[in-house]
Amino acid sequence: MKIIHGAANFQYIKDRPALAIALGNFDGLHIAHKRIIDKTREIAKAKNLKCAAFLLDPHPVKVLFPQSDLFLLSSVAERAEKLDKWGVDYLIIEDFTPEFSALSPHSFVKDYLAGFLNVSEIIVGYDYSFGFQGQGTPKELLRWSEEFGYHVEIMPPVALGSEVVSSSLIRELILQGEVKAASVYLGDYFSRTGTVVHGEGRGRHLGYPTANLKTPPGLLLPGNGVYLTLAEWKGKTYFSLTNIGKKPTFKQDNEIVVEVYLMDFSGDLYGEELTIKFLNRIRKEKYFPEVSLLVKQIKDDEKKARDLIAEEYAKIL
Repeated sequence: MKIIHGAANFQYIKDRPALAIALGNFDGLHIAHKRIIDKTREIAKAKNLKCAAFLLDPHPVKVLFPQSDLFLLSSVAERAEKLDKWGVDYLIIEDFTPEFSALSPHSFVKDYLAGFLNVSEIIVGYDYSFGFQGQGTPKELLRWSEEFGYHVEIMPPVALGSEVVSSSLIRELILQGEVKAASVYLGDYFSRTGTVVHGEGRGRHLGYPTANLKTPPGLLLPGNGVYLTLAEWKGKTYFSLTNIGKKPTFKQDNEIVVEVYLMDFSGDLYGEELTIKFLNRIRKEKYFPEVSLLVKQIKDDEKKARDLIAEEYAKIL
């Protein structure tokens, strides 16, 4: 997959191809996003076009409402990696600035889609919006299709039970600690990647050495609590317990820490990159008046985790 930073740069590609392009922010790349990408790839193949995706960075909410507490499900790099696996030929990443946000919907279609990108097919979700204040909708894309010579495919909502799949729904589930339910809508386990940094070393003294994971700012973490997780490191995977929270037994501040205890593992992970996949929540965060009570709880957490592994997850590894 080729990544193009700025749609204007696409016009300088030698033998610039005609595109079937999916439009959206694709945060989390959940199962509804996959249907859009699959349809884009299918159309591209049928009409001898290249399959492309177009997204904005930073997320528009971050620019238009800087006071917003929006945390994203995935970084642009993570989205690019998955889009590559899904068979996208070109990823166009447009810098979302106040100036870009002021573009009228018609100017965006004229200058960007028909102009810089030479689109033949546009594939969007039913709720896609674009242009100044999000005034553009799929109806406008349809209305201008004859003027600019492209075809539009509008994908209907994807529902599981009574819920329509969306990034906002998945964010809410993850914030509530419902990582197992979120994985159904994602089509994969929710994951977070970070670097192991030095902590206070308290876990080792308690008999449960943990890797303190520094994760990128601006990305969502599950609600505070203890989770059964998978830890991926250098091509190997380990079942693990991951604690997210403020360590109320020891600390009295608001810093959120991520601590990972890799089961059946020994070794030095400082400076290494770990990817943590969240399988199930074991419990919510608790305060313990005595350290001995915390140790007992950790033992109970590990037992519950191993029981869950035997019952549901043994075949993962």
